[in-house]
Amino acid sequence: MENYINICGQRIELTAEQVEQLKSGLGLNQVRLADIAVKDTFKIGQHEFVVLEHSGDTTAVIRKDLLVERKEFGENNNYAGSYVEEICNQFGAEIEAVIGKENLVEYTVDLTSDDGLKDYGNIRRRVSLLTADLYRRYVEVLDEHKPDKWWWLATPYSTPKHENDSWVKCVAPSGYVNYYYCDYGRGVRPFCILKSNIFVSK
Repeated sequence: MENYINICGQRIELTAEQVEQLKSGLGLNQVRLADIAVKDTFKIGQHEFVVLEHSGDTTAVIRKDLLVERKEFGENNNYAGSYVEEICNQFGAEIEAVIGKENLVEYTVDLTSDDGLKDYGNIRRRVSLLTADLYRRYVEVLDEHKPDKWWWLATPYSTPKHENDSWVKCVAPSGYVNYYYCDYGRGVRPFCILKSNIFVSK
């Protein structure tokens, strides 16, 4: 199939890459998020996401690749106030600037530890890391999009109540879940929930 445009009677041939750039510039590759299938990818700005789940008028998504490949979790294993939370908050502000704050849904992050302690409670955020429970919920989709490096989850292994504020759950490149010290570098992969009626790049 030939690709060309006609300007003032002059035919100008276009490469496939030039056609895609033109479509992007004109907004012709925009689709409604609700119409993108689970496991498929889309873009907001320069960031590529994976659709994890559609639920009602919202869609759970995760960044396809790591935003940061190696970052210490924090001074301890509490996600609230951690280094990685700060990165997620900055990422959220960047996404809000593109789609609007009203399209980035606030949700509860359950910081129950792996051994069942609830010392760290629940927090409300618009962007965070996946918890271990959410990782299990979406593992079949996540297995289709594995980064080649380790990445953090928000779930602590335990808490100071059981004399541990250092270990945090994390995901291996193969997909299995383990834990490591909070002062060790792992990847940061933001998770968020978006309104499904927004338009995104496919």
